Amino acid sequence: MIDSPSQMTFLAAEGYLELGMLDDAMQEYERLSTRTKQSVEGLALLMELHRAAGNADELEFVAEQLCIVDPDNVDRWIDLALSLRSIESARELLLEAADRFPDTALVHFHLARFECSLGNLALAKEHLGRSKKLCPACRVLALTDEADLLPIWADHSTPQLTF
Repeated sequence: MIDSPSQMTFLAAEGYLELGMLDDAMQEYERLSTRTKQSVEGLALLMELHRAAGNADELEFVAEQLCIVDPDNVDRWIDLALSLRSIESARELLLEAADRFPDTALVHFHLARFECSLGNLALAKEHLGRSKKLCPACRVLALTDEADLLPIWADHSTPQLTF
């Protein structure tokens, strides 16, 4: 929770971030109280700062911290999985998230992407189907995903040869 003295500074940091003024946003962030920096809101702001700056190591660390302090928020699990550099680790984390949040379409959508990357097309199709069933917008995401889901589309468009 943001403490009262930090509210204006926090809003300034968010504003600078939205404007793409990352250095100014980080300066405002650094002025926040320790309590605010350690809050869910403060960590989420820091994560967005690192995401915008392309700081992969810091992004992963902050995403992990958010997952620890806000474990019941599925978005924290997804953010952490997407920040990991190992597809296998991300997949394992999202499989755990799927057990905890079975009706969250984006968990299944990202699992489909990771399974595709690992060559597990049957599992990828299963997760993609589940995501589309849970949220029709995932169908649009799937159709506009140009790289990760390509093996599924290639698999569907390849004629099946019979001898």
